[in-house]
Amino acid sequence: MRILEINKFNHVRGGADKHFVDLINLLQRNGNEVAVFAMDHPKNVSSEWSKYFVSRVDYENGNMINKIKGALRIFWSFEASRKIGKLLDEFQPEVVHIHNIYHQISPSILPEIKRRGIPVVMTVHDWKLICPNYLLNCESGKKPYCVKCVSGKYWHCFTKKCVKNSYLKSLVCVLELYLHRWLKVYDKNIDRYIAPSNFVKDILMKAGFPEDKISVLPHFIKAKEKNISEKKFGVPYALYIGRVSREKGADELIEIFKDMPTNLVLAGAKDENIAIPDSRNIRYVGFRSPDEIEALIQNARFIVSASKLPETFGLIALEAIANKKPFVGYRTGAFGEIIQNGKNGFLAEKKNQLKAKIEEMQGNTDEDYDFGTERFSPEKYQQGVIDIFRVFC
Repeated sequence: MRILEINKFNHVRGGADKHFVDLINLLQRNGNEVAVFAMDHPKNVSSEWSKYFVSRVDYENGNMINKIKGALRIFWSFEASRKIGKLLDEFQPEVVHIHNIYHQISPSILPEIKRRGIPVVMTVHDWKLICPNYLLNCESGKKPYCVKCVSGKYWHCFTKKCVKNSYLKSLVCVLELYLHRWLKVYDKNIDRYIAPSNFVKDILMKAGFPEDKISVLPHFIKAKEKNISEKKFGVPYALYIGRVSREKGADELIEIFKDMPTNLVLAGAKDENIAIPDSRNIRYVGFRSPDEIEALIQNARFIVSASKLPETFGLIALEAIANKKPFVGYRTGAFGEIIQNGKNGFLAEKKNQLKAKIEEMQGNTDEDYDFGTERFSPEKYQQGVIDIFRVFC
């Protein structure tokens, strides 16, 4: 099958990007012809299609001209529309599979694809379709799980400064969603949404997405063989992977571990407002490559998270069990569709329960668990996603 895969990043920055890169490799290994469309970036995976990639915008570190350019692209990118047209004419895909296109690419590419009669399937990796700050949380509020914008009242995001605690950034993202909703750019051009969990499907339906346009297909991961390298950071240690931020519960996790005998290693980019204490058992190791992360996981006693965000899937939990490591966190979002208490980890409801589970984990070994990774095998995902594509081809 000839498939065009689209994501704003063609390198691994987070879980969605890792899934995108892994999926391209999986599809190609199974005999499919795959082209790629993304944003130009020095860290990108090499691609013969990079001549069509949109120019880079850096919303965090760019100069003022670059930021203005990026702000306009959030609403609509004529560059992306023009370049995707050229790629489509050359590659002529049977189906287009999009992932995260917001901001760096924009949905401006969708009418150009549909104008050629090509079916479009979208995997939903976050909540950007229904929430201006894409997390379903209010950054200025106490409760992380917020559904005020699900019904289309996006102005709540502006009044609460949900995007980076900024009225201006929140306003831009609110206007973005109102514009795209008014244009019906997703409604008119997306033929099928892939939800990685039933949890995502349920919330999309509450937001008005038709049930017959949503297919549930959990993400995949290949079970890893143990390859224990030199142990570091103290043994045993619990490992946190991801953005070290308050919204992800990193501050709560640090508070839990500071008086424990177990070491905590935190790996990922860190927000400025998170302070790492001068403690013998808490170590921040910064952002690490995928290979370094795998080594950290395999040397860990267990993987831990204190995030209460409504995760669309919870790739970190999947990464844990693929490496035969139990996962400990809160019962939120889709974690309950991956983790079975006592079998491949533990999920807690409250902070005291989470702390108790962490203390309990210190005496356990990997042999105490049954990880059951066959539910999320690459082969199962490959068959599922191709079956979805073939409905339209």
